[in-house]
Amino acid sequence: MEKVILAYVSQYQEKYYWNEDAGVLPDAVKKEILMNMIFITEEAGGVCELGINEEGDVYIDSYCEEGDLGYDQVSGRLLVSEMERTKSELLSQLQTWYRTTHPEAEE
Repeated sequence: MEKVILAYVSQYQEKYYWNEDAGVLPDAVKKEILMNMIFITEEAGGVCELGINEEGDVYIDSYCEEGDLGYDQVSGRLLVSEMERTKSELLSQLQTWYRTTHPEAEE
């Protein structure tokens, strides 16, 4: 299985993206996830990405483009860890939803 990006927030483009091809989720769920990702990006800079990795697990990442000296890597990692902790149930449900709606992810 290949990595699938579900949501992406970029400080550089001042935009966010939700992968509608991944399936239908309630707007409230998408909004809650995106609000947290936007907060991470506003605080740390760079990009925040949420997706499903090659093993079928949900991941959140914060990173920057090469040469971005304004990106705060420490804040990015701490905020991602906080989101993983405070939103663990939501992220677990998101993983279950993805595996249920994409049975090929189990292969």
